[in-house]
Amino acid sequence: MNIDYNLYKIFLYLYEDKSISKTANRLYVSQPAISYSLKELENQLGYSLFYRNSKGIEPTLEAKELYNYISTAFNILNDAEEHIKNLNSLNIGCIRIGTPSHIGIFYLSEFIADFRKIYPGIKFEIISKSTADMVEMLETRNLDIIVDTLPINSQKNVTKITLSKLYNCFAYNKNILKDINIKKVEDLKNYPLILPSATSSIRLKLDEYMESQNTILKPILESWTTEMMLDMVRRGVGVGYFIRNVIDTQNDKDNFNVITFDNNLPAVDVCCVYIDDFLTTATKKFLELLTNNKVGE
Repeated sequence: MNIDYNLYKIFLYLYEDKSISKTANRLYVSQPAISYSLKELENQLGYSLFYRNSKGIEPTLEAKELYNYISTAFNILNDAEEHIKNLNSLNIGCIRIGTPSHIGIFYLSEFIADFRKIYPGIKFEIISKSTADMVEMLETRNLDIIVDTLPINSQKNVTKITLSKLYNCFAYNKNILKDINIKKVEDLKNYPLILPSATSSIRLKLDEYMESQNTILKPILESWTTEMMLDMVRRGVGVGYFIRNVIDTQNDKDNFNVITFDNNLPAVDVCCVYIDDFLTTATKKFLELLTNNKVGE
């Protein structure tokens, strides 16, 4: 069906003005042009929409029925137009970020809080899944950006920006696990280990490093959330693998014993990944905040 929105706009104004001359002035067109457009719409619909009286024109019953739909439709269009304008002015909008919980808490929270102070109308949706799942969501436009540790691989033409280098460590509750004696990375396999999920980027890099040391780690617990891993370590369940800064920011950090090795564990690069064509105005502004405040090594 071919819909001429100009005809319905003229109908809407005629209904409200009750006058062909007023509508013509309102739209800056001639009265004959308004009359012609009205006749065209009536021919398309098969109904008369107005009749003349001494005061001007009055709507028919059919016009009253039609007005309910047309006025609603134009209100929706006006709301949509206003919504898009507000998106560009950063009054409203949503930024969808895929990130692991430890990156979200330790790294992103401060940036989100700062951004909300500047643009309080922008909300955030934080999604924590495997790196592969988040990449798929990015490629299908269900995420705006990913903030995660490398590697992050995509079949699409994505932009990657390194934001920070973070260092990892193994740690345990020294008040409960008092018999821990780990001097070399090979010793880790003799103790109960609590590790990030096997498909997370931080775990993939750890496994790659351990293989280079001819060691395979077999955890008793794997988790997507750092909060769960911290709680298990606090309870003395095992030795956990964390970003060092996560331990340093805990209120009870003195209860954690951080294990050091002669050879440093692999550091990870926190990277922001996005597809340029998918960026909204709000997301671009948030990226500016991230990239202008990179954390150095």
